[in-house]
Amino acid sequence: MKAFSSATVIHVSDFKSALDYYTRILGFTFDFEFGEYAGLFIDEVFIHISGSENPGRKKPTGSAHLCIDIDQVDEHYQRLTENGAIISVTLEDRVYGMRDFAVDDPDGNTLVFGQAIAPPIL
Repeated sequence: MKAFSSATVIHVSDFKSALDYYTRILGFTFDFEFGEYAGLFIDEVFIHISGSENPGRKKPTGSAHLCIDIDQVDEHYQRLTENGAIISVTLEDRVYGMRDFAVDDPDGNTLVFGQAIAPPIL
C-alpha cells in the first residue's frame, strides 16, 4: 500500500460563511463543492469543510485542531492578521522548536501555522 494524500474534515455550522472565511481570510483555494461539502487547499495541504446540512458523518463543530507546517511564518501571520483572521495564539518561538501561531474559525476550529526553528543553544 502507498498513501498519497489526506484531508482533514472540518465541521462547521454555517457552510457558506466558512467557505468565505477559509478562502478570503485564511487564503485557501477552492477545489470542489458537493452540496454542503467542499474541498480546499493551500499548496499540498488539503482540508474539507462539512456543513450542518451535509448528509455524511457528523462530528461536533469547533472540535478540529490542525497543525500546518509552512515557510515564511512571519509573513503569513502578518497577512492573516491584516485579513482579519481570528488569532487565538500570537506568533512566538516555542520551546518545542517551532515558531507558530493559531487561528480559529467562527466555530472555534483551530489551525496552527508553524515553521521549524533551530533549538536554542544552552
